[in-house]
Amino acid sequence: MMRACKQHPYKQVAIDDLEIDDVEDGKGATTAPSPISPLSICYMLMGSVIVMLATIAWWSASHVSSSNTLYASAITDSEHHHEKREQEEHQEPWLISIDTTDAFTYTSIDSSLFMEVFTAESPYEQNWPGHHLPHWAAKKINFDIPRGQEICFTHVGKAGGSTAGCSLGFSLHCHDHEVSSSSLLAKLVTHTFHKDVYNCDDDSGYFLFTVRDPIDRARSAFNYERPDDQDFHDHKEWAIRHSRFYSECPFYHIEDVVQNGLRDEGDAPKMCKKLALDALQGVDASEYGGPSHWYYNYQYYYEAIPSDSKVIVIRNEHIEEDIRSIEHLFSCNEKERLELAASMNTNTWSDQEDLYLSSESISILCQALCNEIQVYKKILYQALNMSQDQLRVSWRELEAKCPIQARAEECSDMMPNISEKIRENRGY
Repeated sequence: MMRACKQHPYKQVAIDDLEIDDVEDGKGATTAPSPISPLSICYMLMGSVIVMLATIAWWSASHVSSSNTLYASAITDSEHHHEKREQEEHQEPWLISIDTTDAFTYTSIDSSLFMEVFTAESPYEQNWPGHHLPHWAAKKINFDIPRGQEICFTHVGKAGGSTAGCSLGFSLHCHDHEVSSSSLLAKLVTHTFHKDVYNCDDDSGYFLFTVRDPIDRARSAFNYERPDDQDFHDHKEWAIRHSRFYSECPFYHIEDVVQNGLRDEGDAPKMCKKLALDALQGVDASEYGGPSHWYYNYQYYYEAIPSDSKVIVIRNEHIEEDIRSIEHLFSCNEKERLELAASMNTNTWSDQEDLYLSSESISILCQALCNEIQVYKKILYQALNMSQDQLRVSWRELEAKCPIQARAEECSDMMPNISEKIRENRGY
């Protein structure tokens, strides 16, 4: 005979321990307990087993159903998470975290009400008493714009700034060109910031940057400031100073700078190697300094303006498109559109040696310009007129040259501290 049977999932009772209580008869007399036959015990056991099996079947069915529901839900959640993860992995890393919930709003104003002025107040002359604002930084015709609507044109060198600047009414490297007084942007852009001329109000409503792919900008700046015979004739002092970087070090072409100066196995003297890296990263201002547009780099322009500034951009590779996106941002109508002017400063190099960069050299340049690339991405990322699609196009253009730096959020080298450089050039 079985010693025990399962009456409850968590409790076993021995049959030998079962007690049958005495039963009182109707007369109050007590009768002796009746003996239990083996057949009765079998019936009792069979009944208990049937009840137990029915209970177990019900419990299992409900548990399995619940488990299946939970499992199906877990599968759905997992598939959704996996799908979302795949979507994020296919996005550009610097776009995943962009929050576009706070849409930019601009209160439209009637530009015909702007009053024309011929002498605008100069923040540059206020910061540098006794110095006069260079003629190219002053507009012939300006307008009295509410400060919150005013735009500071932040002219980053070798990024299409002369073309944009001439169109906006400034005169650096411009042909004779009358800016249409009906252009909304030409009215809103009142001051400029270029190199060591910071002629903008810190509380300007917006800062308009001209930007360009960092590798292309570095190459263009190098070629632009290499002195030629005409420079020695017309600007002898300037040409002599710059010739030290280009001739006293083996740096006649941009490919030479990378292969001789930046590559570990390069042939340049140790002093020239340090000079090449410092110049490219904008931390050298010695008499042997490299191209000035390397010195005045993205980090300089970005850190020189207030940290809470509203930024808009014109990308060199997409000038017309970005001007139209800015005009759309400011509710510009068809009659107020900006007409692009020609600049005398357009690159016209035809010598392939001036333009050539090997794949190895591009990779080395990308590494040396890593911090500069991160600032370039910040400017684009912060721009109010850039859509997700426009950012994605610029990211892919950058990734084609510098895949590691395009995806990176920080670099192995620390960002240079340029607070003193800003103070010396901006004036405070």
